[in-house]
Amino acid sequence: MSDERDNAPVPVVPLDLPERPFTARNIADFHECPQKFLLSWFVPREETRRFLGGPATLHQALRAALVDCHRLGGPSAAPLVRVQAVFEDAWDGSACADSLEEEQLHTQGLRMLRDYHEAHMSGPATVDVDVRMEIPLGDHRFVAVADAVMRLDDGGLSATRWMSTRNPPSAQQLGESPAWALLYACMQDRYPGEDLSVTMWSLRRSSGHRISFFEDDLQPLLRRLTRVADRIRVATVFPAETGMHCRWCRARSRCPALR
Repeated sequence: MSDERDNAPVPVVPLDLPERPFTARNIADFHECPQKFLLSWFVPREETRRFLGGPATLHQALRAALVDCHRLGGPSAAPLVRVQAVFEDAWDGSACADSLEEEQLHTQGLRMLRDYHEAHMSGPATVDVDVRMEIPLGDHRFVAVADAVMRLDDGGLSATRWMSTRNPPSAQQLGESPAWALLYACMQDRYPGEDLSVTMWSLRRSSGHRISFFEDDLQPLLRRLTRVADRIRVATVFPAETGMHCRWCRARSRCPALR
């Protein structure tokens, strides 16, 4: 005679994720593919770099050079030769697809730094660089990073992010982005009482967009983040959602759906 306990439902509990703050990218990963979120949460940095390839390596080297530049006070205080030397030290072409891509991206990187240095020779004053900001939202904690915080000519503060993608977001896309809303909310927490904005600067186009958020627009975007975070914390399964995004997924080598 079978034990009734054999037919009892097996309790299912949420995955015990490490306690660390969510990023906007974590939330986007889960929305796109729960399995991507789960795998990316545990993927080492080196594996991420390898699967994102040359463009990611380029951006990391550009960011290292510009963070160093603004730590010294910006282009007016940091000679171009130093900025490019930091780029060279940070550059690692081993993640590129081949020697041609490596040469092209390296050349593009030096050009982007030269253009940036020239365009910002008399730019706003640097307040801080590589600023990590963490805030509570709902029952969770979120973190966002500004590449630099600038004091504008009108006295306001702007959190800047440099982008090297071929298709940077438009001003409208920035205003509809939970990631940029999170950065703005973090700035509100870090710099209360200041006139705040966020700036996206495209290194490829040598131009950018600066926006601010009204509270009526900001709060719905932040709620989108917390709603997904709520789902993550109680999730018991993380199914794979395959599609075009799989090609560039930084966790693809671990994904059971792609084996």
